[in-house]
Amino acid sequence: MDFKKVLAAFLVVFVAVDIFLGVQWVQEYPFSDNRTTDQQILDEMSDDGISYGKLSQNRHTGSYLAGKSGKQELANQKKELKSGWQSLFSDDQLVVIPATDVQLGTDEDSDRVALDKLVAKGNRVIKGDEYQYSQKMTELVRAKENTSAKLYAYVEKVPSDNHTLVTGQAQIVFEVDSKHRLQKYEQQYVNQLQFLRDDMQLISEKQALINLYQYNELPNNSTVKLSKLGYAPLTTVKDDIIFIPVWQFLVETSNKETTLITVNAINGSIMK
Repeated sequence: MDFKKVLAAFLVVFVAVDIFLGVQWVQEYPFSDNRTTDQQILDEMSDDGISYGKLSQNRHTGSYLAGKSGKQELANQKKELKSGWQSLFSDDQLVVIPATDVQLGTDEDSDRVALDKLVAKGNRVIKGDEYQYSQKMTELVRAKENTSAKLYAYVEKVPSDNHTLVTGQAQIVFEVDSKHRLQKYEQQYVNQLQFLRDDMQLISEKQALINLYQYNELPNNSTVKLSKLGYAPLTTVKDDIIFIPVWQFLVETSNKETTLITVNAINGSIMK
């Protein structure tokens, strides 16, 4: 037997088998690309039909915040409201009804201008200078409330911070009819706000949404309608309400149902 021919035949078979096994391995375990893990997760979300807008990777700072129910403060100043305006409490919420219809504007923009002026008047809105209009919170309350009236949300500002409180406990919601007349408003207030510790770096909007997906909180074929960074209540200790920074996402399912999901912006956990 020619040894060289046997060796050559053996090498041909060896190379063929090696190529075959290599092809099988690549098919079973495709070579990795240069995508980051985050991008791979976002691609999986896209494959699941989950849509969202542009996500920020900026990381803000925030801290724990404490405050007290402002119901008594509102009650103490209720008498300062304009004579004839009816005011009453429903739990911790002050409901104010004008004596007569208050004409605001002719469209949403002019309504807003008129409401800004109204909020600035101490005999119309208690502590109005501590609130500011929020487009995103307006969209949230409109999504939650089943009413034909137009709702406008003003939220309580956090001292020495660029963010606001994102909770009904620190919010004024104005109800305006189809003719742009103010029907009533509902107000809640948090008093004596103060930070409990130094600022910490928070997770980004992008990371918060990825966490939602990894915790199976985003249904397939859903749409993230909006997101908001602010302070939400965590717990109550004696008379103090403890707030933490959160990311809130308004998610619409394929059957047009909406739900608000909150992510702890400090540790990324889902808040129930």
